[in-house]
Amino acid sequence: MANNAIEQLLSSEVLSEEVRSTLSEAWEARLGEAREEITAELREEFSNRYETDKTQMVEALDAMVSDTINTELQEFAADKKAAVEAQVEYKRKIAEHAEILDKFVMETLNKEITELRKDRKLQEGNFEKLEDFVMEQLTSELNEFHKDKKDLIEQKVKLVAEGKEMITKAKSEFIDKASTKLATIVDNTLTTELGTLKEDIKKAKENMFGRKLFETFAAEFMGSHLAEGTHISKLSKELSTVKSQVDEAQKEIKDREAKINQAEKEVAKINESRERESVMTELMSPLAKEKRELMNNLLESVATSKLKASFNKYLPTVLNESSTSKDSQTLIESQKTVITGNKASTNSTTESEAEIINLKKLAGIN
Repeated sequence: MANNAIEQLLSSEVLSEEVRSTLSEAWEARLGEAREEITAELREEFSNRYETDKTQMVEALDAMVSDTINTELQEFAADKKAAVEAQVEYKRKIAEHAEILDKFVMETLNKEITELRKDRKLQEGNFEKLEDFVMEQLTSELNEFHKDKKDLIEQKVKLVAEGKEMITKAKSEFIDKASTKLATIVDNTLTTELGTLKEDIKKAKENMFGRKLFETFAAEFMGSHLAEGTHISKLSKELSTVKSQVDEAQKEIKDREAKINQAEKEVAKINESRERESVMTELMSPLAKEKRELMNNLLESVATSKLKASFNKYLPTVLNESSTSKDSQTLIESQKTVITGNKASTNSTTESEAEIINLKKLAGIN
């Protein structure tokens, strides 16, 4: 209301402009002072009220915190006491359980160790039985193998000996039959061929007489004035002569090449034959005549490079075969045959033992 009255007063036209400005300034100054005083009073009042509220809040918060801390401390002390009691009880029980567990573990370990030792002993026994079984089977199989091998060689030698006799018998029979038939065939063939030969000789004589007549006539004709184209005839003769010479040269070259190839083959055969003869002579020199013939038959189809190996393979069987086929041998020869047979059996036994040892090593058996 005071503000409205002042505004009405200032807006009236009674007052001059200067008075109105002075009153307005005074009023504004007073109004500002009043505002400052009111603001200061309000600040002081709010400050006092804040301090009072702050003190009350601090006291209330302090009381609440103290109550809460006391309550928590009491609960913590109770929990700590319960934890200590539980720990003591746990240690007591764990000690009892540890003794029981140690006892159980020791009993179980003793039982397992005992079973392990029994299993180990049983396994060792089974392994020894298995090793013995394997060795028996291997020995049996190797002995059977060597026996079969020896029987096979003996059968081969026997078949070669019997085959030689059969071949000799068949040769003699074939020669007897073939000689009779061949004589008849030769007689018939000679008769036919001689008749044909007589006819061919007659025809050849007639052809020779005609050719001589022709050559004489041709010579007379070429020498006479009737021969036309004499130069052409000469050239044709020269050409035929050169052609015949070329043909003869080519034929001679082919013959020489064939002779060279044949000579090389013969040289190779001779060298191989000499080498084979040398090896055979060296191998057969210790053998008797019959054994040598039998060994020759066995080694007849063997290559030269494999003669020694095949000779060593067949030698014991050939010696045994010769000793069993002759009952009338002298004591010295029979003793030699027996000694040789013993050597062969010893060698076969030694080979079987070596193979057994090798198989043991491969199987990891010491």
